[in-house]
Amino acid sequence: MTAPEHNSLITSILIMSQSSSVAQPKELKHVGIVGAGMAGLYAAYRLKLSNDPRIAVSLYELDGRVGGRVKTYRFTSEKDQYFEAGAMRIPSTQMHQPTFDLIKLLNDTYHADLKLIPYHLTTPGNRTFINGILKNGGDDGTAKALGFDLPVPYGNKTADALLLSAIQAFIDLLERDFDQGWNLLLRLDKVPFRSYLEDLGWPQSVIDFTETMCSQTNQFALSFSELIMQNLDFDTKQWFTLDEGMDRLPQALARVVGMDNITFGARVQKIEQTGDGVTICADTPRGRVEQTFDKVILAIPPSALRMIPERPRWDYRKEQAIRAMFYEALYKIGLRFKTRFWEHVQPPSLGGQSTTDLPIRWIVYPSNGIGSEGPGVLLLYSWNTDASVWSSIPFSERLKSSLCHLSKVFPSVDVYNQFIAAEDLAWSEHNPTGDAMFLPGQLSEYFEIARRKEGNIYFAGEHLSRHHTWITGAIDSARSTAEEVISDFALKRVPTGWIPPAGTEPSDHYDPEANRMKVIKGGLENIKNNREEFEKSVLLLVNALYHKH
Repeated sequence: MTAPEHNSLITSILIMSQSSSVAQPKELKHVGIVGAGMAGLYAAYRLKLSNDPRIAVSLYELDGRVGGRVKTYRFTSEKDQYFEAGAMRIPSTQMHQPTFDLIKLLNDTYHADLKLIPYHLTTPGNRTFINGILKNGGDDGTAKALGFDLPVPYGNKTADALLLSAIQAFIDLLERDFDQGWNLLLRLDKVPFRSYLEDLGWPQSVIDFTETMCSQTNQFALSFSELIMQNLDFDTKQWFTLDEGMDRLPQALARVVGMDNITFGARVQKIEQTGDGVTICADTPRGRVEQTFDKVILAIPPSALRMIPERPRWDYRKEQAIRAMFYEALYKIGLRFKTRFWEHVQPPSLGGQSTTDLPIRWIVYPSNGIGSEGPGVLLLYSWNTDASVWSSIPFSERLKSSLCHLSKVFPSVDVYNQFIAAEDLAWSEHNPTGDAMFLPGQLSEYFEIARRKEGNIYFAGEHLSRHHTWITGAIDSARSTAEEVISDFALKRVPTGWIPPAGTEPSDHYDPEANRMKVIKGGLENIKNNREEFEKSVLLLVNALYHKH
C-alpha cells in the first residue's frame, strides 16, 4: 500500500469512527493516574489521543521529576557529561517498534528534537577480567583461556556460543511466530532456566561459567520464559540510545500531556472505591489533597502499591501477585574522569562493555561522545545478587571499591588521579526496587490476575507486559490499559491509524501494536518450507525434556 493510500485509509477509519452511532456521555470524565513514569505518562497520552474533550487526566508523582526508571544523571551542563541511572538503550527490533514510533511521533508532531544515536553493545576492544585473568578484546575467550576447568567438549567453547546452542530454537520460534512462541514459553514457565540447562545435560560448572560471562549471579534461577525473552532482546545486533540522555523521552511526553496535569512530590496515602468513583488522598508539598475520579490507573510497581497505607484489598490471588512478583535489585555508579582514558589504551573501547567477576561486574563505555576531548563518564553496572551487595555499604566505600576494581581492569591507568566525581543509584533503596524479572511460575500464575482491573481501578507497568524491563513493555501495558478505560467509558476508542490533533501533518503514524502484529504475522508468509518440521522439532525437544513436569 502506498503512503497516500495508507493515509486515505486512516482518514476513512477516523471519519467512520467519528460518525459512530454509539451513544456518547456528555459529562466530563476524570481519570487519576498514580505514577508519572513511562507507563503513567503514556496512559495519559493515549487518553488524550482519544481526542475527546470529556476526558481529563491528573497524575500523581512521588518524585520531583517524570520518567520513573528512565533517569539520566548529569554531572555538568557540558555535552556528554552524564550517565544513564536507569534505561539506557533500545534494541532495534519489531518488538521494540512502539518506542521508536513514540520518538518519531514526538519529533514529527510535537517538535521534541529527540535524536537517536547508535548504542554499541560490544566493540572489539572490550576487555574481560575473570579469575584474575585480564584479556583484551579479540583474545581467546574460551572457558579454558579464562581459567575455567570444564569437561570436554565445553572447555574450548565461549559462553556466548554455549548459551546460543541452548536457546536458539526458542529464539527462532519467537521470531517466526511470536504468539505461538509465547504460548510455548508459558508451558515451560515453571521451569527454572538453570534446571533447563541441567536437563540438557550441562554440568554445574558449565552453567556457572555461562551465567558468569553472559549474565549476572543467580540470574539463571529465574524462569525459563524470562531468560528466553531477555535473550530474544539481546540477540539483537543494532541498538540505539538518545543523544544527551534517555530522560528526554519522558520529559517530551510530559510536555504533551501537560505539566500542569502532574502533581509532583505526591505521596499517595489512601485509595478508596467510592460508589461509581475512586478517591485518591495524597500528601503534597502544598498539603494534603483529596480528589475523586471516575477511574484510576495505578501505573506503579507492586512494591510501591504495597506501601500505600490505605488501599482496597483484593482477592488472595491478586494480593499474592502484588506481594510476590519478583523485581531484581539494580546498582549503577557513574564515574567522571579527566579524560576518556578507555579510548586511548590499546586496544581502545569505543563503546560496548567489559565483563568481570569483580563486584563491579560490568563496565559500560559510553556510546555518546566517542572520540571527543576532555572529561568522560564511565558506568559500572550490576543487578540481582551482584547489585544487592552494594546496598549495605556507604557511598564512600562504594566509591573506594569501584575505583580499586576498575584499576585492575586498567592497570596502566592511574584511575585515582583521573577521577573527578561520582554519583550512584541503588534502585533497591527506592520504591521501584529495580525491574521485573519473574521467578519460575510467576508469569503463568500472576500475569493475567495482576493485570485485571478491580472495579474502577486499573493497572499498568512494564511488569504487566510481555517485555519486562524495557520502555516498550511500559508502553504496551499503558496502551492496553488506556484502551480499556476508554472502552469502559463507552467513548470512542483511539482508532487504528489515529491522526493527531488538527494542525499537524504526520506522514506515517499508525497504531504501534497493530503494526507490530501485522509485521510479525506477515513475515510468516516468507518462512521456508521446513517450518512445520522446525516447530515439530522444538515441541519434541520440550516434550522429551518436560513430560515429567
